[in-house]
Amino acid sequence: MRSVQTPVEQKLSNGGGGVEAATMVFVYGTLKRGFPNHPLLAASGSPLVGAASTATPASLVVGPYSVPFLLPRPSSSSGSHLVSGELYAVSPRALVDLDALEGTHLGVYERRKVTVVVEGGSGEVVEAEAYFAHTSYTEALWLRCGGEAAEIGEYTMEHAAKDLDPQLQVALKGYLVARGVNSKLASSLHHHLVEKERTEDH
Repeated sequence: MRSVQTPVEQKLSNGGGGVEAATMVFVYGTLKRGFPNHPLLAASGSPLVGAASTATPASLVVGPYSVPFLLPRPSSSSGSHLVSGELYAVSPRALVDLDALEGTHLGVYERRKVTVVVEGGSGEVVEAEAYFAHTSYTEALWLRCGGEAAEIGEYTMEHAAKDLDPQLQVALKGYLVARGVNSKLASSLHHHLVEKERTEDH
């Protein structure tokens, strides 16, 4: 009798090249749908497996210029949040492009193993890889961001737009609306912009 493939196995095999050809990559920041770097991932033809979250609490902080960093667990952090994101089946060629984008050759990020749970009906537990802040500066970055109090469970469009110039914020909103960004992200950005304008007016 033919065994039934799990949703993850189906995505891997349908992506071309078979299961061995693809790497499961968990993205939690600007590579998610609706965020600035997602077009690179979309253009690579890497199929989305689904929304996912880390199987155990992890340390995610927003660094300088609103850049998100998943951190190898800092020594003094209890990691109080499950981190949400998306899981993709990434081809070897696309993985090279992602490594270049994330600056792995420069020691900015490094790919590390992470266990995630696929959301929805399957609840499948998957061993994937994710881009973590390089271990050489993890502790210093964590402290600079505010330590455990600064850890978050989800990187949102509100985080992404926080440090943008007001004109760039408006341009970003127009870009997202024109491309039909889902209502949750669009609403988050709109709320942030309105609150910022209200605060500055007073």
